[in-house]
Amino acid sequence: MAIAPIKCFLVPAISLFCTLASAASGEQLLYRYTDEQGIMVLNEMVPPEYVAKGYEILNLSGRVIEVVPPQLSPEEFEAQRRQEAREEADRKLLKRYNSLADIESARKRKLAIVEQDMAIMHSNITSLTRQITQEETQAARTQRGGREVAPELLQRIADLQKEVAVLRERLKRRADEASSIGEEFDKAAARYAEITNRS
Repeated sequence: MAIAPIKCFLVPAISLFCTLASAASGEQLLYRYTDEQGIMVLNEMVPPEYVAKGYEILNLSGRVIEVVPPQLSPEEFEAQRRQEAREEADRKLLKRYNSLADIESARKRKLAIVEQDMAIMHSNITSLTRQITQEETQAARTQRGGREVAPELLQRIADLQKEVAVLRERLKRRADEASSIGEEFDKAAARYAEITNRS
């Protein structure tokens, strides 16, 4: 493959080097980039229209001291961001767990806490439901006796029903959480296996 010639703006490359060297300033730099014709250009600056395409920074001896990569497109930037996020997540995963058995142990511990909380809520709902049944039985007995049910009793029944409704909603959220935990650890185990089998 033929190498594209290097051209310079304003002056030939040799003259440019001599001129810059004679300035006796160690801070002067050269910039190398590719123009619209695919020709490599050496210059004292990079025209704005070429900055996004990337360039190299050289000292007066011609040694590359920095490479400025091309700017990424929005799609490339997003792909790079996702890749970096995945790599960071992988590092954290490998740091947190030493084996698949560790992941399963962590799953069981986390689920045990949620399941214990759910068991307590189930028990409370059963107890409150029993109380509601007793209070409603008493109210029905009062009505059958031709008497008016005390407002306090009706309010107590309503309060118990609200408490049960709150507990049922909390129980549903905890059940959803348990499902999410299972999915989270399934993904962690699958990814851990993929990483360790690949290395």
